[in-house]
Amino acid sequence: MNRTSFVGQLVCLCVILCLNACSSDGTPDAGNGGQGSGGLKGSAGASSGGAPSAGNGGTVSSGGASSGSGGAPSSGGAPSSGGNAGIGAGGSASGGAPSSTGGGSAGRFGGAGGGGQGGASGGSTGQTGGNAGAPSTGGSGGFNPCKASPCVILPLGDSITHGYNSTDDGGYRSALFKLVVTANQNVTFIGSKSYGPSTVAGKPFPKSNEGWDGITITGITGKVPPSMAFSTTPHIVLLHIGTNDMTNKADPTTAAKQLDTLISNLVQAAPDALVVVAKIVPLGYSDNNYSSYISQIPDLVKSHSSKNQHVVMIDMSTLPTSDIRGNGNVHPTDKGYADMADLWYGVIKGYLPN
Repeated sequence: MNRTSFVGQLVCLCVILCLNACSSDGTPDAGNGGQGSGGLKGSAGASSGGAPSAGNGGTVSSGGASSGSGGAPSSGGAPSSGGNAGIGAGGSASGGAPSSTGGGSAGRFGGAGGGGQGGASGGSTGQTGGNAGAPSTGGSGGFNPCKASPCVILPLGDSITHGYNSTDDGGYRSALFKLVVTANQNVTFIGSKSYGPSTVAGKPFPKSNEGWDGITITGITGKVPPSMAFSTTPHIVLLHIGTNDMTNKADPTTAAKQLDTLISNLVQAAPDALVVVAKIVPLGYSDNNYSSYISQIPDLVKSHSSKNQHVVMIDMSTLPTSDIRGNGNVHPTDKGYADMADLWYGVIKGYLPN
């Protein structure tokens, strides 16, 4: 073996060892998305977390951030080779870069003080996110929709947003507010409707919401700009809509297109807000229209996030049918509303101010 060939093999060996070492520090292994405990989920990715599979952008699953100390992505938590990173409420400088053989883009939204749209594809240092929201190499600072305290949240939807059939008439909103108060965080709700208890966890409960009993997707579209202006521009929108369309046997493809229009209107009216779109809770019975409708939501959300719009998805369809009140009914039980609150909170908690 000549000297040139030996040196070449030695260099290759060093590169391989370096890539393996980087992987344990938060940079993805080449060609493999990592597994989180409640983080990102690709269209062919892991069901309980992890990064998108090759060539697919991720959406929020049961939580916002990948596992790891301080909400940082887990080792290998970025997209696999050729994939685009997903959207989460966590993220820090310890991970989140595209794989070392990349072609994928960096994560879209970091958490409060976390990483943003940083990093060139093919990065290998795992330093995509900047510390404390500072700009990182090749990108901008971390995204945080809550521009002030309290963070202004618009609960938007139908009777499930109202909290119909819940004991305190607050549904997931009162359960979510309790989680926020317990964490010493600060939010308020806005909307033209008022439902719920006077106090939650010893604090005055903000009853305002935009939850209209019996309303459809096009109906709720008429309650937001451009049809009606926001009295206050929200920092976060929690959108759960489509149940009445499905119980009325609406065409699921038409309903998905109407949802697309609604999301576009929200983004145009509040471009700096985080819009969290729910795969709606299950019906109390089997329905093909429902299944077809919710199956279109991930790609619909992905189409907005790919335009750098702050739109993420949360999967409420995974709630057990025991969370829905009775066979043939559509409203959650108190436990179901509490489970909804847990899912919403998992997405937004990293943004909420004290």
